[in-house]
Amino acid sequence: MINNLPELLLRLAVCASAAIAVVLLVRRPLRQRIDAGLAYQAWLIVPLAMAAAALQPLFAAPIKALVLLPVLPALPAFGPAGAPGAASAAAQGWTGWLLPVWACGALATLALFCLSHRAFVRSLGALSVRGGVAYAAHAGAGPALLGLWRQQIVVPLDFDQRYSAEEQALIIAHEQVHARRADAAANTLLALIQCAFWFNPLVHLAAPRFRFDQELACDALVMRRHPSQRRTYAGAMLKTQAGVSLTPSVCHWQSCHPLKERIMHLQQTSSTPSRRLAGRLLVAALATVTVFGALAARAQGTPDYAVAMTLRMDGDPAPKDMRIRTPGEFSVRSSASSAEVDSSWDGAFTMTAVGSDQVYIRSKISRNGKLVSEPGILLRLGASGAMKIAGADGQGGMAVELTVTREGETAPGA
Repeated sequence: MINNLPELLLRLAVCASAAIAVVLLVRRPLRQRIDAGLAYQAWLIVPLAMAAAALQPLFAAPIKALVLLPVLPALPAFGPAGAPGAASAAAQGWTGWLLPVWACGALATLALFCLSHRAFVRSLGALSVRGGVAYAAHAGAGPALLGLWRQQIVVPLDFDQRYSAEEQALIIAHEQVHARRADAAANTLLALIQCAFWFNPLVHLAAPRFRFDQELACDALVMRRHPSQRRTYAGAMLKTQAGVSLTPSVCHWQSCHPLKERIMHLQQTSSTPSRRLAGRLLVAALATVTVFGALAARAQGTPDYAVAMTLRMDGDPAPKDMRIRTPGEFSVRSSASSAEVDSSWDGAFTMTAVGSDQVYIRSKISRNGKLVSEPGILLRLGASGAMKIAGADGQGGMAVELTVTREGETAPGA
């Protein structure tokens, strides 16, 4: 399973980048013409696309070829000696340096986030709770929503003196919106994505814009409930100290974006219900197209293969030929029924690229629904390989000839 991790990370990174590009294109028009909350909701397209990319192999059904074959005996393992080891060695060569580098980067990014979060929590000092609100030990911390499960609204020590009663109520309302929408969990998920995809600059470009849209969505919801207090709300922003260090699972009252832009959005009037409905439909359509694209896209670096397979059965003068096009998986099934025997045989084949010009074909052979063997063979692209299966109990054997090429290429001598 670990050998498939580089491919999975690459597929997720490509789909995440495409989804981020879509959101970056639409977030500003959505925010300016419809609603800031809708621009924030558009970010759901990114995790949806990543989930679809992770599930993509489940929707790539293998191509099945139905072949009528006589009854076969139990099949022994076949293929060149050491072929599985060759494939494993190639896989280890691929993962031997790539996975440790990725793991080191992910752990280093996670450590930076953890240290930043710890530094922020320590900077608050001893918290004293009054009226359901936690007061920091000094005036330079907060307001913020802290924690994932046991959430606390943290305000500076001079909260009661710095802000008027109306400003205090608006700030508390803002942080309560964060709590009800589970924005701290969304921020933590964002931090984990940044850790896993530390090598993707688009992820880090999107992170502060996501946090900014999150704050604007909260502002818009509070202003929708208190439309007559826009000036008071802006005054509370101006009284808050800047230079906030964003940390995972913390929703800060003050964002790191220019304060002027955030205050200007307070002047935006609420859009009509019909326009909001049209915006939701647009976001839903974009999400559907992006998810469908992630499901339909093939993993980068996994080409289509053309497989020519010839089966020769003892006692059968006519060989059976098959031509199969597959991204890497296919299956063959046969059944036979007579007065003497009634059985079925299934073979599931999976091809894995080994270097640039070889594939390792692993098979799962079942007879009457019972797995009897998992043979494998290493083939050079364009060259033929043969597998001979000995008969048993007086029954004839079988010979299989395989030639694998990339789709669009021609095998030598074809």
